[in-house]
Amino acid sequence: MESLYPSWPQAARNAVAERDASIPADLRLPLDFIASYPAGSDVLNAAATSGLLSEKELQITDTSSDATAILSAIKNKDVTAVEVLTAFMKRAAIAHQLLCCLTQISFEEGLARAKELDDYYERTGELAGPLHGLPISVKDYMGLKGKRATGGFSGDLDRLISTENSPVNQILWDAGCVFYCKTNVPQSMMHLETKSFWGQTLNPYNTHLTSGGSSGGCGALVAFGGSPLSIGSDIGGSLRSPASCCGIYTLKPTTGRLPSNGLPGCGVVPGNDAILATCGPLARSSRDIVLFFDVVLKTQPWLQDMGLVPLPWKPENIKWTGKIRLGVMWDDGNVQPQPPVRRALKAMTEALKRTNNFDIVDYDPKFHKELVLMAQSLYFTDGGASVHARAAVTGEPLCHLTEWVISLPGVKDHTSHQLWELLLERDALRAKYYSHWNSQNIDVLLCPVQYGAAQPLQTTKYWGYTSAFNCADFPAAVFPTGLKASATLDPKDTEPREAWSEADAYCAAAYDPLLSNDAPLSLQLVSKRHADEVVMQALREIEKVLPLRD
Repeated sequence: MESLYPSWPQAARNAVAERDASIPADLRLPLDFIASYPAGSDVLNAAATSGLLSEKELQITDTSSDATAILSAIKNKDVTAVEVLTAFMKRAAIAHQLLCCLTQISFEEGLARAKELDDYYERTGELAGPLHGLPISVKDYMGLKGKRATGGFSGDLDRLISTENSPVNQILWDAGCVFYCKTNVPQSMMHLETKSFWGQTLNPYNTHLTSGGSSGGCGALVAFGGSPLSIGSDIGGSLRSPASCCGIYTLKPTTGRLPSNGLPGCGVVPGNDAILATCGPLARSSRDIVLFFDVVLKTQPWLQDMGLVPLPWKPENIKWTGKIRLGVMWDDGNVQPQPPVRRALKAMTEALKRTNNFDIVDYDPKFHKELVLMAQSLYFTDGGASVHARAAVTGEPLCHLTEWVISLPGVKDHTSHQLWELLLERDALRAKYYSHWNSQNIDVLLCPVQYGAAQPLQTTKYWGYTSAFNCADFPAAVFPTGLKASATLDPKDTEPREAWSEADAYCAAAYDPLLSNDAPLSLQLVSKRHADEVVMQALREIEKVLPLRD
């Protein structure tokens, strides 16, 4: 049988045409409506102005609500699972047509599942599980039974079809959720932006800016209100970057807490475990993050997966006997954050000082640069050969940011002995960093997520504020501060200074206050390995002063 995806560029054209044809005819936006949101627009009001959603559907999908509230409404029979899914699939369709955030659309299958759940509830009076009727979107490379999975390469289209749900997705399904779409990823899944043969995902706050990556389809969809919960992954910042760019919540857990959720053969460099990815949720609230981990870990997935740590989710065991010891990392010693991020971190620190619940100290970013360089060396231990091979399946050209990431210092094809030596260096560095962390005597660390707010498209070229914690394998949450980037520049921010590094010079030159205006400002909260619950409990205390106001 002749392939639908034969070679570049026809493979991409066919896949995109197939996806776009799956948008129901009654949910397709008129061209003049799309044109009313030119490049650089804030499109967050588009669902309300489209005329496609009823008042009830707008209320169900309102971004001030969250998954926990939706589940409560279903349980109380204020809404049905079909009503909830109908509302979210409408909003997801609008989001995609303005932001290019979806790869596969399965609304009819989702509606059939939602109806089954409603019938079950009506018949038995019992919910199917703790996520009964909750619509959940999934990153493209993750396994959904009968669906394609890609790592952002058109060459994956024919060869990677899921025969079953990936482990986390199966847990969520068994808990009663509804799957209805898959979300966009960048080529190779190794950009902190999201551009692939599927198209380029845009930021709903400002379509001149990136939604982040590599889970940028998830981030844009959740921020727009097209999904109450989305499942992404993180190996260098791929959960935290979209959460930061789109002003939502996430937690990158310690590796080994959750099962893998990617389809085998679809990862960054299949078989390379020098640095591990982990899946995780993107959501509208911190309580939804807790809900996700509670549901997944209550199933004791370590009984099925020998690679997992048998560690139940027990945030209630975290008790503060005094003030929370909070370290503040103002910069990583390699790249100075851009002015909006510095402003948000300062405002956050000052607000927490006023609560008298935190003992706040400056954190020394010792070994941070070394962790960043080590991560770069660990990602492509084949020198990028697997990336070139996957692109060559259809003759797909490499994107600009793919070329950049496989040419970073430290990326080379290692012999077996060279790789063993590198892994010994990694372990020694982790041990030194762990010792340094302990010497700082802190419970959690507050720091930037990225060097700036959401960046102009195809310009994000420094991962250090996130990738260092992948290398160290520390859990890290991202949360919105409530502040936004301003077009107004403080005169102090224009004072010349000597660049700390080549990356610092690049990031400083890239700052354009007009382009980043109104982008959400988020921060990162980190703790040491397996202290995931500590992060979330500390975030609960931090949220008492949120949202911040200028």
